[in-house]
Amino acid sequence: MKGTIVKCTQEMVASRFGEHKWSEVLKRAGLPKWRNFLNFEDVSDSEFALLIKSIAHVTGLSENQVMDAHGEYWSTIYAPRVYKRYFEKAHTARELLLQLDTIHWEMTRSMESARPPNFTYEWQNDSCLVMHYHSPRGLVMLMAGLVRGVGKYYNENLTVKVVGNKVFVIFPSDAEPDQSTHSRSVARH
Repeated sequence: MKGTIVKCTQEMVASRFGEHKWSEVLKRAGLPKWRNFLNFEDVSDSEFALLIKSIAHVTGLSENQVMDAHGEYWSTIYAPRVYKRYFEKAHTARELLLQLDTIHWEMTRSMESARPPNFTYEWQNDSCLVMHYHSPRGLVMLMAGLVRGVGKYYNENLTVKVVGNKVFVIFPSDAEPDQSTHSRSVARH
């Protein structure tokens, strides 16, 4: 994965628990306290998993709570700052989520080693979107917090449930789906 994901996690820990906690996380993970993750560097999935476990231990949160906190921080603070144009282009959580696969492709197409997840979409009904997560990494559990965070960013109360590699997103009933995306599958370009 790209270092920007870990940079976000570091920011989240420092802002929520204090910079000293990030130092404890690095120590617990067996990494030097000066370890600095660069946005475009490749970080191994095993190193990221070790960091999540270390954050859980140091903060007293469960690993799922850490992933949810990361997702919310990513979608409400980090990504709107770093990837501002995508958040400004979308007017609703629905619009951003339906563009997520395209956004991943655009952001990483020139990065030789990038392997972001990709998504296909299907509508179960007018308010329930199923995002099919495709990635050998198996980090689908990060999606619940990310999607809830997108809802929070757009002031929408989304209900999110992850079952296997499917992310069920239930939008507030007063929002109408974009009918042009009904039963739409998006393939990587």
